[in-house]
Amino acid sequence: MSSSGLSGHSSGHSSPLKPLHLVTNMDNPHIQQMDDVEQIKVAQHEDKVLKARIRRLRLVTRILAFLISIAVFVPITLTLHKFLTTQNVYHEVTAPDGTAVNRTAWHKDSKVWPTWMYFLVATISLLLNLVIIFSYKFGVKYANKATVVATTFSWIVMIGNLVVWSVAASLYRKEKKETDLWGWTCSPAARLIQKEFKKEVDFDQFCNVQSASWYAGLAQVGAAILTIITYVLVIRRKKTKKVMKRETQRLTSYEPYRH
Repeated sequence: MSSSGLSGHSSGHSSPLKPLHLVTNMDNPHIQQMDDVEQIKVAQHEDKVLKARIRRLRLVTRILAFLISIAVFVPITLTLHKFLTTQNVYHEVTAPDGTAVNRTAWHKDSKVWPTWMYFLVATISLLLNLVIIFSYKFGVKYANKATVVATTFSWIVMIGNLVVWSVAASLYRKEKKETDLWGWTCSPAARLIQKEFKKEVDFDQFCNVQSASWYAGLAQVGAAILTIITYVLVIRRKKTKKVMKRETQRLTSYEPYRH
């Protein structure tokens, strides 16, 4: 058989190749819808996990902020009380040059405003955190509303809890000089007159007390950062819920046309 005959026979029985067709979910609306439903279920599960984390984190930050507020408030209140009750108590003290001087336990030009500032911030913070914790008695919903008040106060009056405690703690530390209450109780000059005023003031003790209050203020800054993280998670969850709501509405509107 010739090559031309073979060629003709082959060409007479050949058929064109059919295009390859891949079946995708887009070809079947029902399969596509099932995929969307599965995605929504996954998103709902992730939302539940995130919601649980937010609730735990909120509770931890609120309790932590309340305890730290107490840790700041108590020492600074004790210091102010000690100053106010002893600032007019005079004793005769021997000066370095040997002369007798009638004076109080505090610096003659005591600068009290840093202590009052720290006390004011600590008091407001304690009251707000107390309201939040007490609100849990009536449920999480009321606690969240109380938190909105506290957060609004923080952002409007002090540009956020983080900023106010950073400023307060830094100012309180910066003004720690011999003329302010904290600096004076920690100064060598105060220790020189400790013997004469041992019944009124223990300078070393109040030096440590105010130092503890300052460190607690730094911890309050850390708690503020944790609070910010919590609100970032809240915003993230709101966005997720909006997406789920939109997808659910889309599937609901599609369902009548599927049949």
